[in-house]
This record gives sequence, structure tokens and C-alpha cells, in this order.
Amino acid sequence: MSRHAPPNLSGPGYRRKSAPGSSRRRQRWAALVLLGLVLALVLAWRLWPAESLPGPLRPALQLEAVAAEDVDELLAARSSDWRMRRLRSNPAILVIEFPNLTAQGMALNRMAAWVEKVGGERERLLGDTELVQLLERSGDTVGSFLQGHDYPAARLARFFRLSRTVKLNAEELRLRGLLTHAGLLREVDGVWQAVSAQALITFTAEQADDPATPADEGLDAVRRASVLRHELSHGEFFTRPDYAAHCWQVWRERFSEAERAQWRRYLAAQHYNLADEELMVNEMQALLLHTSDARAFNAASLGVSEAVLNDMRERLRRAPP
Repeated sequence: MSRHAPPNLSGPGYRRKSAPGSSRRRQRWAALVLLGLVLALVLAWRLWPAESLPGPLRPALQLEAVAAEDVDELLAARSSDWRMRRLRSNPAILVIEFPNLTAQGMALNRMAAWVEKVGGERERLLGDTELVQLLERSGDTVGSFLQGHDYPAARLARFFRLSRTVKLNAEELRLRGLLTHAGLLREVDGVWQAVSAQALITFTAEQADDPATPADEGLDAVRRASVLRHELSHGEFFTRPDYAAHCWQVWRERFSEAERAQWRRYLAAQHYNLADEELMVNEMQALLLHTSDARAFNAASLGVSEAVLNDMRERLRRAPP
């Protein structure tokens, strides 16, 4: 092992110590440069869009970052673009109103197929061609697939984790940015995560039916209000464990197996995934108590009499938490 030669203190590469005054001036200049860099970083932090920043750098956004409205205010509003609010009585529910059913479908149909529809895959997302084929098999258009959507934050996070295998469209990417901005999702080390036990629900503005398609895409004021309240009840189910536990108890203990079978037959006809028991319970409570439009749900569609349907409603209303 060789040894390094001792430094040549008199050669051209050797620098003598500076005078004390010169050293202090360099220190002051270094401090000023450092201060300038810090101020520039702070300014960039404040001005750069939060959704454009890498996950670990995004500022933590509180629930109050999005304005809150009650149901009447949500229904009274009109917008030509996506409109995002929180439910005043339960800020854990984020509400997005879309200007029409097609815009909503472009943002959320792939998620609906994955979460709850027969023909969707549970461990992967459908590609664009597969999604179009699913819509065709069900006799739907992009707009008529669902009139409203509802998802807990944990499920939204898993959807975007799985999205590495497909190319998301512009509306899906915009949705991911808004969910991040609103504090439902965050990206940590490249992995999408739910921030807390929140939920997203969506509905749309009124619209006329498209006579060129066989599907019913009409949405009048009565149907729109019914869709909103139906979806909000799903949000309550996702964010209020006491309410969810009550619905589960009614399903298991106050409904007979024959009645549960009736519900499964009805939901199967709507192309819901019967393997998801939680989906059955959640849809049951929303349809029984929070779907006022008889065109969307009624006793005949369930295959029971009005008396039986009202009795089911009373069993679900009885002694809620």
C-alpha cells in the first residue's frame, strides 16, 4: 500500500489564509445568496399548482379547502363545468356536479365497471375497447351507464394504483387532480393512498334525452334531486360506521333470506356485481329510504306489494343509530 506524499505548502496550488475582513465579506455574500434561494423556493411553493407538485411536496389540504353547501344549495346551483363542493352536514362527503351525463361517464364509467358492474374485472381495469364493449352489452351509452356515482376514498386510491396498466383519459386525470387537491387522495413514493375515511359522490345537471339512442338519458328536476339524495346516502354509508352497521344489522337480522334474494334478483337486473355483499346492503338502504323518483325504483320493480315495501322501509327506519 502506497502512502500519499505530504502536501506542498509552497507550490502553485497552495492558497494562503485570507485576511479577516475578506473572510467576513465572503460569509455575508454567502448568507445573502442562501436567503435569496430560500425566498425563491417559498415563492415557487405558494404559486405552483398543488396538483402539479410531486406527492411528498404537496401541502396538506384540510376538508375546509372546498366550499360547503347543503342539499338545497347543491340542487339550486347551475354550472357549465365541473362543480366541487362538500356536504355541509357531513364534510367528509365530497360532491362533484358534472354539466351532463356524458362528462360524468367519461370520468367515472371505468371506475364503475371495476367497482360494481357485472362484466368488469375486480383485479384490473378495463381498457377503452373493453369498456365500450361492456356498455354495448348492457345497452348503454357513455351517459346512461349510471346517473350518479359513489366511492369511498380507499377505493378511489386503489383504482388509481391499478391505473398503471391502462391509459387514463383526460377526464379521469382531471378527476385524480381534483381528488388530490380536495384532500381525498395523496401520492406517496409513487403510490396513491386515501388521506382519510372520506367519500366522493357525483350527480349532474338536468338534460334532455337523446332521441338518437335507445337508452334513456333524460334527467329532469325530479330525477336529478332523487339521484343526488340517493348518492348522498351512499356517502353517509361510507363515512358513518354507525349508520353502515345499522344497515348491515337490518339486512342480516330483519330481512328474511327470501327478501334478500328478492333484492339480489333486482340488483342483478341492474347489472350489479352480486359477489359484493356490501354493495347489496348499500344499494338496499339507498333505494328504500333515499330514492324518491318512482321511475327509478318502486314496489313492482322489486317484485313486492306496496305494503311489503313500506314494511321493509319501516324495518330499516326503526331504531337507527
